[in-house]
Amino acid sequence: MACLEQLVVALASPDGDHSLVAYAAILARLGKTAEVRFVHVADPSAPAALLRGRMRDHVKAVFGETSASLECDVLHGALTDRLLAHVNEFQADLIVIGSRKHRLGARLAMLAPCAVAIVPNDFEPRLSHVLVPVDFSADTVQTLEWTTALIAGQDVRCSALHVMTHESTDLFGGEASEAEQQEAMRRLLAGTTKHAVTVEARLVGVTRTTDVGHSHPFSFPASIQGSDIAHTILTEATTTGVDCIAMSTRGRSRSASILLGSVTDKVIERATVPVLVAKHRGRNLGLASILLGRAGAQPGIRAN
Repeated sequence: MACLEQLVVALASPDGDHSLVAYAAILARLGKTAEVRFVHVADPSAPAALLRGRMRDHVKAVFGETSASLECDVLHGALTDRLLAHVNEFQADLIVIGSRKHRLGARLAMLAPCAVAIVPNDFEPRLSHVLVPVDFSADTVQTLEWTTALIAGQDVRCSALHVMTHESTDLFGGEASEAEQQEAMRRLLAGTTKHAVTVEARLVGVTRTTDVGHSHPFSFPASIQGSDIAHTILTEATTTGVDCIAMSTRGRSRSASILLGSVTDKVIERATVPVLVAKHRGRNLGLASILLGRAGAQPGIRAN
């Protein structure tokens, strides 16, 4: 089972963020969390003891019954730097933040050594259906495994989504039909540890939001292509009624990682449901043969 033993929850105000605290409680129960640290980065002149007391009262009222230890800390300094230092010092498995400041969420998603959960403002706390975008890279498959471990044994649905693009045909050494990509998805799910969770496979074509680069699909910037893929992911999330999106920030290669980072950034910016950004310390380099497994073909997947 996925273990979120140590959680950090960053509060924008000492006695606000009701939905953020409630959502952290959901994640703590799923992850069998031992300790949750609520932190608020305040001005150095602010009375830390008073703020800490307000935080304790608020957390106690909202978080609910739990076996986890709940601690409240007031930090001083630059917001991003202090949060990064705190999760490092605390050796957190996950930091939960609100989405009032999109750039903070994006920076933490890229820089934090642990997983990051970005929760939209005033989101009604719930977790019933998770969407996991996959691009057949080791990291996105590990994100799927991490997600299914987290929700195992719970009444939570899981869907794996592959957005078909021009770039995805590179995996097959040329033009690939939708049927071939469906077969690749079938192999992916068959070779993935799913912790007894049923995963629904979904394949959709990328929805273009701009005509830039339409005639030269490999030449236009990752930021534009990433916007198209992010738009497709978010549209699919709305269509299927998911209430959480779990993503990775690394792809098959350096260029794919740049693209995937752009996609994750834009999903964080625009999502109306929480986004979980998973981080993986290891690499399963043997996944390629499972994922694509075409007879006589050597898949060109490289872990970063």
